[in-house]
Amino acid sequence: MRIKLDLHVHTTHSFDSAIDPAGLREICRERGLAGVAITDHDSLQGALEFASQLSDLLILPGSEIRSAEGEIIGLFLTREIPPGLPAPETMRRIHEQGGVVLVPHPFDIVKLKRMSSRRLEELMEGIDAIEALNGKPRWWWANSSARRFGEEHGLPMTAGSDAHKTSHVGLLYTEMEDFLGPAEFLASLHSASLHGKRYSPWASQMDRWKARLQK
Repeated sequence: MRIKLDLHVHTTHSFDSAIDPAGLREICRERGLAGVAITDHDSLQGALEFASQLSDLLILPGSEIRSAEGEIIGLFLTREIPPGLPAPETMRRIHEQGGVVLVPHPFDIVKLKRMSSRRLEELMEGIDAIEALNGKPRWWWANSSARRFGEEHGLPMTAGSDAHKTSHVGLLYTEMEDFLGPAEFLASLHSASLHGKRYSPWASQMDRWKARLQK
């Protein structure tokens, strides 16, 4: 059976997001999502809490970790990984707990800290998948560059909204075969299809500032 998952979502446990459990459940039902990957900034707490509260959804517990070299998403996590570590060490700690290393929005050139394509190639042994379709990179060619990089290196690819408010959840999603655990997840990604299109990154930035002010 094929399912639809948004593989990059932030919650109220991110300093700049306003997505709560009730809102997430409602939008997933509205848009036909089986679930989401919760990837709060440098925190696993939200993913674990949402998973316990939303048993009717498939919640992949993760975190968007700010390594010393750029952001790295760990999926299927069970323990926190601190920010600020070198990228290889961040990846090692994700794998140490049986997790999946996903590189998000790798070619969003506005980000001050991001890994170059050369650095990604150097770290290839530690990368399990790459986000080829992100909801809000600042430059339109970022997603096509990420997809091309993934194809050239034979990496499984994902799509995620990078939502910080409820209405953005599911605007981009990954359609894939159902799975049990990280190994089946990665195997399923090889035949996955990516859907959706980039929404306004500048409007999204305004929403994030509003969320910060409300906390």
